[in-house]
Amino acid sequence: MRNIFCNLIFLLAMASAPLLAQPTTDPVASGAIVVGPAGIVYKARPGDTLLSIAQQWTTRSENWIALAKLNHISKDSSIPIGTPITIPSDLLLDEPSQAQVAAMSGEVAARDADGKTIALQIGATLGEGVQIETGIDGFLTISLPDASRISLPTNSRVKLSKLRMARYTKSPRTELLLLRGHVESRVSPLEANKGSYEVRTQTSVAGVRGTQFRVGVDGGDTTNEVLSGQVAVANPKQATELTLNSGQGNIVTATGVGAAIALLPAPQLSRAADEGAPQIRLLPLAGARAYHVQIANDPDALDVLAESRSNEPRVKFAGLHEGSYFVRISAIDKNGLEGTSRIEAVNFHPGTGARAAPTDYAPFVDAYDDKQVTLHWHATNAKQFNVQVAHDAQFTWLIYNASASKAEARVPRPPFGTYYARVQTINADGSVNPFSAVQTFIVTDHWVINDGGPANAKHHPASAGHS
Repeated sequence: MRNIFCNLIFLLAMASAPLLAQPTTDPVASGAIVVGPAGIVYKARPGDTLLSIAQQWTTRSENWIALAKLNHISKDSSIPIGTPITIPSDLLLDEPSQAQVAAMSGEVAARDADGKTIALQIGATLGEGVQIETGIDGFLTISLPDASRISLPTNSRVKLSKLRMARYTKSPRTELLLLRGHVESRVSPLEANKGSYEVRTQTSVAGVRGTQFRVGVDGGDTTNEVLSGQVAVANPKQATELTLNSGQGNIVTATGVGAAIALLPAPQLSRAADEGAPQIRLLPLAGARAYHVQIANDPDALDVLAESRSNEPRVKFAGLHEGSYFVRISAIDKNGLEGTSRIEAVNFHPGTGARAAPTDYAPFVDAYDDKQVTLHWHATNAKQFNVQVAHDAQFTWLIYNASASKAEARVPRPPFGTYYARVQTINADGSVNPFSAVQTFIVTDHWVINDGGPANAKHHPASAGHS
């Protein structure tokens, strides 16, 4: 019996071993560690001091002061063997990371840190120091290991000046240098893993912890436009910093950081028929000096085929073939700031121009229990749907994204909070229609309820009375 008991203890100990770092001949990694999302816990070895730990595990030896405060250690010279030392991700040593080409079209060129030309294609990897340039018809979207995405429109040049991650936790450390044009970033949340993401220009530094924003270079000035989340904006020559919230922008000059300005809302497509094709007609928007229109293959407008800016609410696209596309539209104000955008599916037909594809009503909460929330929606003859639920109304932070073969989706019940749901129908030929209006719903510890009618849509009778 004693032998059986000892064997059982040995097996249990072996089963828990993967929680610790595996033995290695590398002296830096030979101590026992436990990796968490925001850092590691290192077990002190004989002779360890905070200075030696900082030298071996962090970016610089001076970090021993921060480790002392974080771990409440007052005497560096006498750390008991086995003492757990917490080291946060933002202090850990770097290791190289890579980006990957997710979508591209038109003229796009790239050179590595040594100036050598890189052959670009979908799936190609890019490392730190790579400089990318788009031509008059070029578009490029690259993805990072944490699912963040970086999009370059036409006539833009950017350098991947820092492309790294923290050792063990893999927390991203990304820095872009925008040399010309614009760059749009969709950054995955970084608060939990203490990652960092910055876009720099000659006059501006924009740092985020997870958001969607644009940065543009106009002469010597920098424009910043926040579509969701928050962005801290500063001039590297000044100590002041400004936090821009969702729906705000500003201009940073060589002399200072401009005040926050409310961005224009997204314009709407005109439903009127067009003579000739292909072109996009918009409803005029008060305060708009110009309009920006992109044509894409995908509902996130990452695979962009063409774009144009126009001083009139009508934009023509030469050489665009008949078919179904996605159009992304936004307005530009008198300051040169581009507002929030809207993406809609359109069908181009000869002689009639672009017409918005049909849409269905928003999903509504039909039932719920302690494990799931059931959504229903009004459907026409469609037999395939895309369903999305997100933390935000822009659907940049998805918690549910799935296909359905009927007008119903059962979503795992999320924690306490407000959420947003929408549905998209897929036609028999495989083409897709625009997403429905957005339905907001609230989840508490005791109940789930629709938060009013769908945004920007008439409330369908089928959803009345459900909560």
